[in-house]
Amino acid sequence: MKKFITISLIVLMTAGMLFANGSSESATVETKPASETKELVYLNSHTDPWDTEVGQEIFDKFYEKYGIKVKSVSYPFDQYMELVEVKMKSKDSDFDVFNVDAPLVASYSVRGYIAPFEDYMSKDELEATFTSTGLNAATYNGKVMTGPKKESGMIMVYNKDILARHGIEFPSETERMTWEECVEIAKQCVEVENGSTVTWGLIPDQVNRAWNVMPIANSLGARWLSDDGFTATGYLNSPESVEAMKFYQSWFNELGISPKGVATNEGRELFDTGRCAFIFGDPVCYARAQQKGLNVGICPVPAFEDGVPAVGSDSWHVAVNAYSKNKEAAALFVRFITCEEGSDIFLDSQSNLGCNKERIETITADDYEGHEVYALLSADLDAYSVGRPKTPGYNEWSDVVDSAIEDIRNGSDVQKTLDAAASKIDGLLVKYSR
Repeated sequence: MKKFITISLIVLMTAGMLFANGSSESATVETKPASETKELVYLNSHTDPWDTEVGQEIFDKFYEKYGIKVKSVSYPFDQYMELVEVKMKSKDSDFDVFNVDAPLVASYSVRGYIAPFEDYMSKDELEATFTSTGLNAATYNGKVMTGPKKESGMIMVYNKDILARHGIEFPSETERMTWEECVEIAKQCVEVENGSTVTWGLIPDQVNRAWNVMPIANSLGARWLSDDGFTATGYLNSPESVEAMKFYQSWFNELGISPKGVATNEGRELFDTGRCAFIFGDPVCYARAQQKGLNVGICPVPAFEDGVPAVGSDSWHVAVNAYSKNKEAAALFVRFITCEEGSDIFLDSQSNLGCNKERIETITADDYEGHEVYALLSADLDAYSVGRPKTPGYNEWSDVVDSAIEDIRNGSDVQKTLDAAASKIDGLLVKYSR
């Protein structure tokens, strides 16, 4: 793959600048030129792969190219968001680069947590390099704030051995099932021994998170927040949303094809150990299955018979800490892991499409090994992607919605749950609309 032309360290030292647009002025923090930086601290939410050989390979390559070391500081997903809030509110400069979940770009930008990435990479180059969905997720108030490191997209992965045991024909890689058809197949795959379910039919990769569940409602035309990002009533609790969530609830209750009471990682473990027939979500669920040696196939994520296809988009971005004292060097690293050598190393380890146009063109070509997965992801993203809401209050929205999803799958009244959640979100978002 063609590599991007980078400015040498000699030029950095003599010219005192990083990219054509100069360094960021978004934070009143003294910034060392990249040539003077000895080490960067990368705060991230992915112990795997950053604390394994994949991360080490990326850091080694970056050091070879720029002479700058990178120290990874990793935290579990559930702790990471809170930690970033604490550090940023105290204007912490002990880290330079950090992971940003795409829907939080607006929230972090409003509060001055991010040094705009477009201060280090021209808009023309950004538009030539990244997909429109990637840049849209990275943009707030007309400015590209972050580097899109991943792109999620969605696929359905199925265990061929389970389907074969029940004499079920494998789904087509190109023709999309309906959700109604998928549920009927999943029912046939459930296996019970001594009164306990030992093999389940269907589970989302992120069973209790909005990213994975919301597209089910989107397939019926529901949206879970207004376009301006401040109103949930009439959206989260719309008739279409209620219908979709009643359907989702039935998986865990009346139909018994999905397990109640399991968290995301526990649900993933069920599929990864051969105890669930179908899983759908981010393509990393396919990469995990392959690494576990499972006999799996892929197919498009279903849509309702009377609905439209809808797949989740947006994923992890990476940003320069506005309070870093090494912003120029930090921007080099953001570039390196979003559109230079580090990007391919990271994305290949997760079977992830990414947002780099040149990479996508390469990996979706017929002569590329595994192109079928990438081609499916790319086509669905181009035609059917749905992003999580853009709102300064995304954390509040997400907390309430995730709690409502959990209550619904455990059997609560769908209409009442969504009504209460929508009203609560409206109250929480008022402060951002003033």
